[in-house]
Amino acid sequence: MKLLASNLIRISTLILAITLLVSCKERGKPKYYFKVGENVYALKSGVITNNGEVDGGFNLDLSLYDETKSNLVSFNIVSPQAENIPSSTYRNFDGAWVLGYDENNNYTERADINRGTIVINRSSDGYTIDFKCTDIYGTAVEGYFKGELSKVDENNLIQKLPDYVLPDEIYNEVTNLIPIYSGVNPPDMEGEYVSAPHALIYESYSENPDSLQFYSDRYLGFLYTNKQMNFYGKQYDSLAKAFIEEIQYGVKITGNSDYFTCYYIVDGYVDGFYAQQSFIFSGKKTDDGLEDFHTAVVLLENSGHPGMFDINSYRILKDYDGLAETNYWLSGKSGNISTKIQKSNAFDIWMK
Repeated sequence: MKLLASNLIRISTLILAITLLVSCKERGKPKYYFKVGENVYALKSGVITNNGEVDGGFNLDLSLYDETKSNLVSFNIVSPQAENIPSSTYRNFDGAWVLGYDENNNYTERADINRGTIVINRSSDGYTIDFKCTDIYGTAVEGYFKGELSKVDENNLIQKLPDYVLPDEIYNEVTNLIPIYSGVNPPDMEGEYVSAPHALIYESYSENPDSLQFYSDRYLGFLYTNKQMNFYGKQYDSLAKAFIEEIQYGVKITGNSDYFTCYYIVDGYVDGFYAQQSFIFSGKKTDDGLEDFHTAVVLLENSGHPGMFDINSYRILKDYDGLAETNYWLSGKSGNISTKIQKSNAFDIWMK
């Protein structure tokens, strides 16, 4: 009996020691991390890089970095959207882990990741990414990250406006009101312009949808920085008695010769509800400005918000005299881009 009790004590002690050891290891693991074999690296940030169109959508690189950005894990995923990776479980991808990476593309260790699963979810907190994979040498590679991902666009061109930007259900209605162009030879959009007088010519949800309304001048700027086209906007809000200003990075463009269509998508949260809308600009680039300049604003998602318009509601605006003239509102006489422009809640501009 004493021997049995002694053995039970030893077993209990061993179980307790193992539990404490596992607990200590878990406590020592970073909140966001990737692990190669037994080596663990803390994750600090993430980037989605659009490499252009491919069969099935857009070729995106999802890269997760430690604080120094010298240690990372990266996955190449084909997404139907150029800006985002939809929530899903991904098994068809290429990937790699890299250690000791520097700005000259040197590294100390690297291996391709050839199988496994990546579970991605988008929510009000950004992205949640959980992966369990194996590299080409059979080493386990796993990790977890949660947070916003920055975006880089290495290729601004698209062949035509995607249907997730202008859904098929309203495509014919919208294109009767705003010209939409396709092609991979659009004009150089770099420049600064003003749409004045800036007028609303149609709103789909209104009792009088084609009632004409004039708004304050809409200032626009298209500038290329770090291989991507960025949009700068400014418009006076009479209620706030101040200018609403914004920056949108990685604007996509399609078109041919002097004719263009470009767009960006805005994600936001209104009263805790996820919402998404697209801004579409079309016209003809001339020496004097943007001729036949039109804007379409489409509500793509409202997550059931009771105070918002229905999905696929849209508004059409235009420069009423037919030309958004060149106006150096960003650079002025100095030629320097204003540093005061800040990204605002672009849902404030839904009505503009």
